[in-house]
Amino acid sequence: MLDGILDLIKDQAIGAVKKAGVPANKQQAAVETTASTIMDGLKDHLSLDNISSIASLFGGGSSAKAASSPMVTSIQSSVVSALSEKVGLKPAIANTIASTVVPALMGLLSKKSNDPNDSFDLGSLLKSFTGNSGGGVGGVLGDILGKFLK
Repeated sequence: MLDGILDLIKDQAIGAVKKAGVPANKQQAAVETTASTIMDGLKDHLSLDNISSIASLFGGGSSAKAASSPMVTSIQSSVVSALSEKVGLKPAIANTIASTVVPALMGLLSKKSNDPNDSFDLGSLLKSFTGNSGGGVGGVLGDILGKFLK
């Protein structure tokens, strides 16, 4: 499941990186940095303390709602910092990429989690991120959100 999310992020990032005018020799690093930073951000934010934010974000709604989420804002900020520091992109270019990719990804995940015809399961995703396929915090969080979002 995590590989699928990583692929979604990279698909979103490739277009944003090219559109932002990132030089060809930095494009792959920008995509990889964007993807790893978003994955790390999601892992950091998926906890019982954030259950209402997660449920609100993935429970459906507009992409504008997703873009204004504190979790999304935090992840975007991390992406901007990582792209500037690790890849050497100007903050304005890094911000363009982050503000395109992160809300788009959250919108896609929300859409997938609310589509009964899609095999995507937010509960399983949460368990994957927390490294917990059974009980424990990851299992509890996944079970709670899985029930709440159905």
